[in-house]
Amino acid sequence: MANCRLIYRSLCSDASMPNDELGELVRQSAENNRALGITGLLLLSGNDFLQVLEGPSDAVNTLFNRIIRDPRHHDVSLIAFEQIGPVYFDEWDMHLVDLFDLPKQPRELLAAKYSVKDGAVVIPERLHEVYSLLLDARTICRGRPWEDAETA
Repeated sequence: MANCRLIYRSLCSDASMPNDELGELVRQSAENNRALGITGLLLLSGNDFLQVLEGPSDAVNTLFNRIIRDPRHHDVSLIAFEQIGPVYFDEWDMHLVDLFDLPKQPRELLAAKYSVKDGAVVIPERLHEVYSLLLDARTICRGRPWEDAETA
């Protein structure tokens, strides 16, 4: 079975989803994804979600059909769906990156690279910029460059 990558964006239905509820969503998603062989990253910027899912095509499609019907968000928009060779987000069954909770240095880096509105990074419209933001978030979570700068 071929692997695929699916990227979508949506808006949080509750403008103030509690952190513990969001944490439980990510924990449960990671558990479910692990059983299905799906990996991915969920990025939160203000009330905007951007998510990438990678794994077996049938499992990713089935999951996306459930996601579309999830009342915790709305205006779900498919950005990309493609068959893939190597995966980019294989470290996590699901990982949350809340851009608001990042330390100052990576927040400033992202704000300098992407548009910002009301203090939140705007999810880009163009596909190459979406990939760039997702890969920047992955890199920020892998290595923590701000910690190296603090000890230098």
